[in-house]
Amino acid sequence: MIYENEMKNILYPFKGAIMKGNAVFMNHCHQEVEIIVVRSGRLKVSCEEEFLMQAGDICIIPPFRNHSIAKGSEDCERLVIQFDLKIMGTWTKDEEDWIWIQNELNKLDMYSGHWAAGTRDKIREILEVMYAEYLKKDYVWHLSVKTLVNSLILISLREMSRVKEKSVNKQLSKMKDILEYVALHYCEEIKLQSCADAVGFNPSYLSRFFSERMGVTFQEYIKKLRLEKAKWLLLTEKMLITEICYKSGFQDVKTFNKLFKKEYGVCPTVFRKNAELTE
Repeated sequence: MIYENEMKNILYPFKGAIMKGNAVFMNHCHQEVEIIVVRSGRLKVSCEEEFLMQAGDICIIPPFRNHSIAKGSEDCERLVIQFDLKIMGTWTKDEEDWIWIQNELNKLDMYSGHWAAGTRDKIREILEVMYAEYLKKDYVWHLSVKTLVNSLILISLREMSRVKEKSVNKQLSKMKDILEYVALHYCEEIKLQSCADAVGFNPSYLSRFFSERMGVTFQEYIKKLRLEKAKWLLLTEKMLITEICYKSGFQDVKTFNKLFKKEYGVCPTVFRKNAELTE
C-alpha cells in the first residue's frame, strides 16, 4: 500500500492524496469532510450503510459521520480529499454558516451510485481539478480550492436527493456526542472524566455505555484511533517517527513502537519501508 504524495502539513485545512493498495481503516469519525474517488479496483466503504465502490464511484462523508474502510482489491487506487467546511467562508454575518451546511449535508444521499450521471461527472471533474491545484500550489491556489469547494457543496445541495429522515433515539444521539468529542480530542491527553463531563454522564456509566455499544473499552478505542492516525501519517507524511508518535497522541516513543508492532505486526519504521517498496 502507498500514498503517492505526502499530505501537506500546512495551516490551510485541506489535504489530498492518491492511495494505492488495500489499507483498512477502522470505524471512526472526524470534523473534516472526507471524499473518496475510486480510480481503479474495488473498495468497500461503510458509512451508515455499506457500499462496494467500483472505478468511477464517489463517496462524500460529512463531518462527524462514522465510517470505515474495509479491505479493498489489491489493484485499488483512490483519490482521498479532506477539508474543513470553514474554508468555504461565510455569506452572511453569521460566522457559523458552515454548521448549517454540515447539517444539510447529513440529510443528503452522498454515494454516487445513487446520483444522476451528470452530477457524478461534474463532481468528479471538480475533485480532480481541486487535487491538481493542491499539488501544484500555483499563485492563489487557496482561492481556487475555496471556489471549487463552494461549487462542490452547491452542486451537492441542489442536485443530490435527500435521504429519508430517521428517528434518532436518545441513546444513539448521546453516542454520537461521545464520538464527536473523542474525534476532536483523541490526539490530546483525553480522559474518561473529561468526556463524561462534556456529554453529561457519570464516568462509570459512560464506560459501561461505551463498551456495550462499541464492543471495546473507551481507552482501547482511543488507542486504536491513535494507531490509525499514526498509520495514516506514516503513509502520507515525511515526518520523523518521534514526531508521528506525539502527533498521534502518544506520550513516549517506546510505548508507541510496542503498541504499533502488536497491532500491525511490524514496527513503524518497517511499516513505512514496506509501503514504499510497493510503489
